[in-house]
Amino acid sequence: MALFNKSQKKSAENIFEKEVKPLLHEKDGNVHVIMINSFSKWLNQNFGSDDKYTTQVDSILTEIQNEGYEIVDVKLNSIQNQGLTGNMEGFHTLVLYK
Repeated sequence: MALFNKSQKKSAENIFEKEVKPLLHEKDGNVHVIMINSFSKWLNQNFGSDDKYTTQVDSILTEIQNEGYEIVDVKLNSIQNQGLTGNMEGFHTLVLYK
């Protein structure tokens, strides 16, 4: 499991550097948003924590805070039957920050 978590964290770090960080507004005291799109684990049918989503989104939130921003709120929307096979759940995570 640790191997997958390392891979998931590395993936999130790459997404932050290439896609999230360039979209962050300059710190101006206003509240801004960024949308993060992601998927659940493949064939995730179990009751419990989704380590993929948790690891990846937490890594991005941590990096946003490490850049000196304050996370104001995090909102989640899920969409069933996503992905190539239709067996995944899609997530839209809206992060409000300032």
